Amino acid sequence: MKVRVITRKLDNSLVFNRNVEVIQIKDLSPISKLNKLLFDYRSTNKTITSWPTISCTRTPTTVDIAIVGGTHIGHNLAIKKNKLSIFDKLTNKREQTFFENAKVIVAHSKLVGQEVSNHYDINDNKLKVIYPPIDFENFSLEAKNQRERIRKELGVNEKQVLLVFPSNNHHRKGLDIILEALNQSDPRFILAIASKKPVDHPKVINLGFRKDMDSLYAASDAAILASLYEPFGLVGPESILCGTPVILSDAVGATEVIESNACLKFKLNALSLAETLDRFLTLHDNKEIILNDPSKLMPKVKNVSKHCDDLIEVINK
Repeated sequence: MKVRVITRKLDNSLVFNRNVEVIQIKDLSPISKLNKLLFDYRSTNKTITSWPTISCTRTPTTVDIAIVGGTHIGHNLAIKKNKLSIFDKLTNKREQTFFENAKVIVAHSKLVGQEVSNHYDINDNKLKVIYPPIDFENFSLEAKNQRERIRKELGVNEKQVLLVFPSNNHHRKGLDIILEALNQSDPRFILAIASKKPVDHPKVINLGFRKDMDSLYAASDAAILASLYEPFGLVGPESILCGTPVILSDAVGATEVIESNACLKFKLNALSLAETLDRFLTLHDNKEIILNDPSKLMPKVKNVSKHCDDLIEVINK
């Protein structure tokens, strides 16, 4: 099988199979939003029309599969953005065309599928939910071997309850809700934030940008997200694979694939989260959440190879 990959950004350290051709379309502008818009159109000139096409970007031409990890309208509604910019309007228009022209739409969660159906008036017959792939090799119970070392580096003792919060956008990930809930909760809770943006709060440990997320998950007692908009959220499954339970808002798509005994859900407000933290603490203190076989807690989640098999099966149908 020959594959052509068309991309904006490329990790030059990657080595590709000889049957894989990679075409990088470099940015023309310092404005990221403009580059994304231009890529949608420029990329279509590099496709081979006789080959099946899978697109993760809003191409204006017909594709065999449109992979949707979230929608622009859904995002703006979730963050309560009422005043739309010209880029918002152009993105909504491109997204509508993208969905209408696609032969099949693969949504990364039921949540995303509902957005496509409700906000873009797309027939459900075109929709199929296939959850995104998870890296089973880099996230595993082996990371538990680093638990003691990481906690010692962070200055966290075994009596303290460490919550890890990976964030590239504190507002969208719900940091304000988490901090408000922590102010009402047991003083043993500590929040470790993996982010380039530091936070000044007595309960927070700023980790900066980290590449060793598997070790951080394993060192923590739970991973937490209070996202306003999270179409899937790889944080959830990755944490589970490292043997660490998750505390997620009901707006996180990954709650669809994680069994309830490893995933504590809460409504998107501080009171609900505070109550959930209290419930988690009881389970934690009684050692009632021990994840010895993480993959059984997420039977719908697959690795990259099996995920690609599912996509090829969709094309062949």
